[in-house]
Amino acid sequence: MARPAMEALPGARVGHWTAPGGKSGVTAIVFDELSPASVWVAGGAPGTQETELLDPSRLVPGVDAIIFSGGSAFGLAAADGARRFLKERGRGFAAGDFRVPIVPSAVIFDLSVSGGETIPGEREGYAAMEDAQRGGAPRMGRVGAGAGATVGKYLGVSRAAPGGVGLWVEQVEGISVGALAVVNSYGAVVDSQTGSIAAGPRGESGAFVDYFNAAPQLPRFGGATTLCAVVTNARLDKAAARHVAVMAHGGVARATRPSHTPYDGDAVFAVSTGDGDMELARVGAYAARAVERAILAAVTSG
Repeated sequence: MARPAMEALPGARVGHWTAPGGKSGVTAIVFDELSPASVWVAGGAPGTQETELLDPSRLVPGVDAIIFSGGSAFGLAAADGARRFLKERGRGFAAGDFRVPIVPSAVIFDLSVSGGETIPGEREGYAAMEDAQRGGAPRMGRVGAGAGATVGKYLGVSRAAPGGVGLWVEQVEGISVGALAVVNSYGAVVDSQTGSIAAGPRGESGAFVDYFNAAPQLPRFGGATTLCAVVTNARLDKAAARHVAVMAHGGVARATRPSHTPYDGDAVFAVSTGDGDMELARVGAYAARAVERAILAAVTSG
């Protein structure tokens, strides 16, 4: 069974801080405990922090939270607030006598929407963590890190459509595979089941303009990205989580046209929060489908 995520992702809570006026924001995904995780970055223009430690060969075994933020590279400061929030609660990787919260983060470029007037930082990251702590059904659409997101920038930002945050959960045989997506893509968002564009630039007639018909008008810079977090209660170590993250990019490719361009910072994190048993390829396949549908939900919700 599959559905939009109306409850928290398995073993995780989601919170948002949205700027007044709704032109930027922060989304926090907080895990109940340090959880095995990895990441795969396939876009050509990423903005990330602490992703290298998620390589399976690195020492740190997992993550306490993941932060997605607007504000381009400036927004990476939002993770400082998440670390402070977790430190105050005794969370983190045991490093001798200290605990160091592990909070990888990634950002979208929304400065063309916000004008750089509201850039999330430490305080806003803390506020998103507080929102996650309160619990409740995750919100979708133009909230948090997706507040200033746009999609379909291949005719210019001025003709792009609103992006946002989407969630989806796949459930099978007692295993949940959920995805949260922040969609700020260069490409249009496509419903792969119908082949039709769900969100993207429109021509003079008001109809969507497909990328392949607009190729001669491509701008040199798009300021784009799709960020995803896959969360499953299937048992994964870091190496297996890396493979799930790689496979989940198939969902990005199916839902955005084009994807993984030189202008996008497309990144997928994969996190294991349980000890359920499912064959790795199946987890990856469901992850790709959850990502695909979370991207579609981001532009069709609220």
